[in-house]
Amino acid sequence: MGFSYYWSPERQRKWSEEKLLRYVKSHILTYHPFYRNKCREMGIGAGDLRSYEDFRKFPLVTKADLVQDHLAFILQPAFPGRKPLYENIAPISKKDLLKYACRAIRRPLLPGATGEDRTLKKRIEAEARREWFPIHFHASGGTTGNPSPAVYTHHDIFNVTPKIVVMSSWCGIKSDQKMLNLFPAAPHLAFFQVVFSQLLMAGHVFHTCGGSVIPTERQIQICENLGFDNLVAIPSYLTYWLEVAEKMRKKGDIKKIDTIKFAVVSGEPMVPAYRDRIKSQFAAIGSDNVKIIEGYGMTELKGAFYECAEGSGIHLNTEHYFWEVLDPETKKPVPEGHEGVLTFSHIDFRGTVLIRYYTGDLIKGVVWNKCEHCGHTGPRLLTPLCRAVKDFTKIKGSRVNLLDLQTAIRSTAGVESFHVVITKEKADDPFSRDWVRVHVVKKADATEESIVPAMKKNVKLDCEISPSEIVFNAPEEVERMLFARTNLKADWIVDERQVHA
Repeated sequence: MGFSYYWSPERQRKWSEEKLLRYVKSHILTYHPFYRNKCREMGIGAGDLRSYEDFRKFPLVTKADLVQDHLAFILQPAFPGRKPLYENIAPISKKDLLKYACRAIRRPLLPGATGEDRTLKKRIEAEARREWFPIHFHASGGTTGNPSPAVYTHHDIFNVTPKIVVMSSWCGIKSDQKMLNLFPAAPHLAFFQVVFSQLLMAGHVFHTCGGSVIPTERQIQICENLGFDNLVAIPSYLTYWLEVAEKMRKKGDIKKIDTIKFAVVSGEPMVPAYRDRIKSQFAAIGSDNVKIIEGYGMTELKGAFYECAEGSGIHLNTEHYFWEVLDPETKKPVPEGHEGVLTFSHIDFRGTVLIRYYTGDLIKGVVWNKCEHCGHTGPRLLTPLCRAVKDFTKIKGSRVNLLDLQTAIRSTAGVESFHVVITKEKADDPFSRDWVRVHVVKKADATEESIVPAMKKNVKLDCEISPSEIVFNAPEEVERMLFARTNLKADWIVDERQVHA
């Protein structure tokens, strides 16, 4: 019997835990290089995993582990005639080989298939590739050459992802509505989750690919002309987009945009004041009663999740994820509804698989009950989202490791010293776009013209954001900035943004 979001919380928890333990035994301990080796070192075998308490013996992992060797986090059974990338990986089971043979016999030949591709052996190999061979990945590259990609196989995209993206319809968005995607085209989940949703749910989406591809003013004209029902964006960019649209309406460049019903936003906390601000901006361009739906996701998660109604809490998928909320100090589970760090484990994915991934996102808590808005039962992430713990922050909707930001700037050729200020584009408007100003002391033999593009490239690769402003200062000026707060320790990065209230 398949999973149901109408089951009781107790039944869902038990089902999810049992499926997780079966998956760990059948796939993680056999085909996952990182966890297979870790469990051998720790003396953990399949017979030792009978409950959640046993599962907690698994080590917590972070992005640092993934960056160190991302290939070790990809499921990769050993196939006959192929040398595995890692030693001690179990061979593909005979049961699976038989499964591929049966599928190959049943699946019609593609038109145009000729020669060797028509043989049963090649068709069996093709079936195996559908389950295990990477066909897509998102990655934040990095100047160090160590990407941290989330790898998808055909199985992930067509067997698992549909059960995730269908949950986005719980808020009332329908596939026959037209959506405008304002996320920039980049190799991260925010953009590709919309692409996957469009293709798997037969949605009608226009991808702007960001303001650097289609100017904001042109996006607004397209929105007016085509009459989109929904928008998806980072909140701060949406605020800017609506501000531009209001100015265009006042100037007579557009008449009005009165078709918008939903705005799906993610990447920044959506507190009531922020939500009210965006609603008033929509009203100013002609769209009243727009619902602001908050989402949560990250590249490593391989999925994104949403509210079903404003303030409902973000519905999490239990069929393909096992969720934990851990105390940031003790790393032990906190009671339901209490603050802690969100931690997840993939279930039934291929490609990149993470078990007990410690996100670093400090949340208000997760409750597991029947939702009063949509009637579905399941875990809901309480909103607004809090913050990232220590050394992480959200900038322009991206989760940024502050050490990575420092490294990207420091490793730029020609940089002697620096100081970073994270603020708002408009100091008196806490809901305006994030603004990253980098103060730089250049080396004597370097030029400003060479440093600026190199730094922008490094920061974009490592952190998926771009500096808003790069200012060159004298050494004594930057030194004064670094030690303005204390004479003992340099503040390489200062966050001056106000907390939304």
